[in-house]
Amino acid sequence: MFRLSVFVVLSLMFSQSFAEESRLSVGTYLGFHRPALEDLVDHEFKAPIAGIADVVNIDGNTQSQILFPNPLPKLGFGTNAGLEFAWTLNDRYDFIIGGSTWEAYVRSLAEGGFFLQGQFSEVVSERTAKISYNEFYFGFKYNLIRSPKKYKAYYRLTLNEIFDIDYREDLIFLFTSGDAAGVKKSMILESQATGLMMLQPGFGMDYFVRDWLSFGFDASYMLGFKRVNLGNANHKVDFLSTDNVNIWLPQRLDPATGNLQYLSQEPVDQDDYTTIKLSFDGWKALLKMNIYF
Repeated sequence: MFRLSVFVVLSLMFSQSFAEESRLSVGTYLGFHRPALEDLVDHEFKAPIAGIADVVNIDGNTQSQILFPNPLPKLGFGTNAGLEFAWTLNDRYDFIIGGSTWEAYVRSLAEGGFFLQGQFSEVVSERTAKISYNEFYFGFKYNLIRSPKKYKAYYRLTLNEIFDIDYREDLIFLFTSGDAAGVKKSMILESQATGLMMLQPGFGMDYFVRDWLSFGFDASYMLGFKRVNLGNANHKVDFLSTDNVNIWLPQRLDPATGNLQYLSQEPVDQDDYTTIKLSFDGWKALLKMNIYF
């Protein structure tokens, strides 16, 4: 609703002057955004699988603590692709409005030992994580240097709404020895976060190869007004009660607030969790192609 309302109001405000005085351009862009996401990459990505397993041996049933680390690497540069409309208001100012989507993915593999139905087995574990968002923004460009039909350099400032923030993590165990050899167990987490508002100051340059076509780049920094919680999580775990394993997952929902939490790297018990707060502050760099009408 926010995005539609802003688009309609701004279109009505400027449509008359645009039609009479300005030039419209449509641009596509591709680049990267590297948000901070500290609690995710510095803590949740390093959270292990832990728990207590019932173990069968010649001395009778006992219990053994499980600690299976499979840390994920840093997210790095996520891909950002989008579409931007710009109207030239005068020699100095352009009004811009646009939208984009961003996604980042990481994967890791680990080997070790695990218990299933009271028996020890070697396992190979694959862990993957994917986070994404959509974005709507509007704002202005200030043309610092402008040579008509040749090039221009500019500052830009936009107000951005980040929305549809989705996070998914998959953890797969393949048992490779003992009675459980060939058995595969999986744990899947899907979670979402509410939207947030951000400012995006930056600078860029366009180079005209034709009167109607230019190529350029943008470099900017995303600055948020708050950090957000992941929530509304859906866990799918195919370990059964007959597997005789009490698993502490790398993440869980806080029973009191419903927000996602991460497990300590050396958990003392099944409640050693901390709430995840996400910051999307970070640098963004884009390559652009603009068509002018």
